[in-house]
Amino acid sequence: MVKIAKLNLSELNKILRNVNARWEAAEPAAEYALGFSPGPDDYSLEEMENLASANHRRFMAAAAVAAPLYPSSADWRQFPGQAPLPAGNYVTPVRYQEKCGSCVAFGTLAALESAIRIHARDPNQVVDLSEADLFYCHAAAQGRRCTGLLTGWWWPGAALAVCENPGVVDEACFPYTPGDQPCNRCNDWQSRLTKISHWHRIISTVEMKQWLATKGPLITVFIVYDDFVHYKSGIYHHVSGAFAGGHCVCCVGYDDVRRCWICKNSWGTNWGESGFFNIAYGEVGIGAIMWALEI
Repeated sequence: MVKIAKLNLSELNKILRNVNARWEAAEPAAEYALGFSPGPDDYSLEEMENLASANHRRFMAAAAVAAPLYPSSADWRQFPGQAPLPAGNYVTPVRYQEKCGSCVAFGTLAALESAIRIHARDPNQVVDLSEADLFYCHAAAQGRRCTGLLTGWWWPGAALAVCENPGVVDEACFPYTPGDQPCNRCNDWQSRLTKISHWHRIISTVEMKQWLATKGPLITVFIVYDDFVHYKSGIYHHVSGAFAGGHCVCCVGYDDVRRCWICKNSWGTNWGESGFFNIAYGEVGIGAIMWALEI
């Protein structure tokens, strides 16, 4: 597991006040894990950070001269209703990856679970897919582990290829517990697979927002610095702490007024805003690339 260093909270709060930060800090309730590493066709983490900043500059310049081609905000936790979709919460509950670098499995399946609700036009549909199947069966077959040299180090493209073929089982068929373990699905797992029909990368900010406004959540990645683990509320931007690694989450919306992406983490409901967080446009690689999937 990549260890994210805890910062001195009083010193961090002082820095936040000095820079008029847009977010508040708290003492982390637990240790948290990462697990994303760019795939062979992805940007490097450094490139992502530079591209996210450049995308934001282009967004600000375009917004100053023309009306955007998408709504000013979107949030699938509180979809207002638009035929044929009824109003409701299309985001499934926050999960907890615990001390395992399995974030790519959690970020990917969070987006897929929302897509299932949207496809069914039912915000109350109970859906819980198996991160254990995705990580301990498929990522592990590619050499990925919870701990050790290859802690996580997986990427959404690899996870989505699995979701396309052969698919993933439900949580009850293979419940998630942290720690490297054998692939141990239920006996009838082949009849319990959920598959997607297609997936693709999005590198345009306009296309990201158009998808989020009309089709559903996206998978995204960003760079974690040590101060991120202390996030409590507000709109995160990096102010202190060293580079810790890459992280994968599910982007459930955006807000152009507050200039932030809205994301679902996999660190449990005791972290952040009940497991969710807002992150400023152009920060720490967020918005450089996202992944979309279709049922």
